[in-house]
Amino acid sequence: MTIVSWGGAYSASQNNAYHLPYQEMTGITVVNDESSAEAVAKLRAMNEANNVTWDLVDVVAADAMRLCDEGLAEVIDHDNDLAAAPDGTPASKDFGDLIVSECFIPQIVYSTTLAYRNDVEAWGGNSPDSACALFDQENFPGKRTLEKRPINNMEWALLCDGVPKAEIYDVLGTPEGVDQALAKLDTIKADTIWWSAAAEPPQLLADGEAVIGSSYNGRWFSAIEE
Repeated sequence: MTIVSWGGAYSASQNNAYHLPYQEMTGITVVNDESSAEAVAKLRAMNEANNVTWDLVDVVAADAMRLCDEGLAEVIDHDNDLAAAPDGTPASKDFGDLIVSECFIPQIVYSTTLAYRNDVEAWGGNSPDSACALFDQENFPGKRTLEKRPINNMEWALLCDGVPKAEIYDVLGTPEGVDQALAKLDTIKADTIWWSAAAEPPQLLADGEAVIGSSYNGRWFSAIEE
């Protein structure tokens, strides 16, 4: 069985908590693949070649919906295919509104967080205290690194352009709101390194190629430990 995930501390935790016990219980060998960031493109290519080699894929909700809409992921009967909760609640009710796709099983909570170097002389001893430091090139100059997808970036852009937190998704639901977010992101476009794999930002900061950026919480935890 080939299971596709994101790599790093997250994949290691999955391997220890799920894959190894499953192998011991069933005798089925689990092959770990760390291609989740490119899952949509790779599954499209596999499907076109009529050679799908993956069995289970860990993706963000937006990608799960896209894969389901394109027929590239299996539809899951949540109540028949999944065990009920310990109190007997059916999976469909246990997960509730978190089931955003018929091909999706919500299974974790994670964060996309920001980290920064603490030795940037141009910052004059100051430290960022919010996501808006991304857009504050006067006080926090230097290269930024952000994920090459809209999620998080669009929200941060609106928040730092004065949109109240409670109104962000209402504003993003309008063409004008999307334009506003993109215009805000354009202000740092020339200073942004866009990443696809979550392992990139910690390395970019470690190498001094970027001074502040986003990645998944597990990547930053591992970088701090190292």
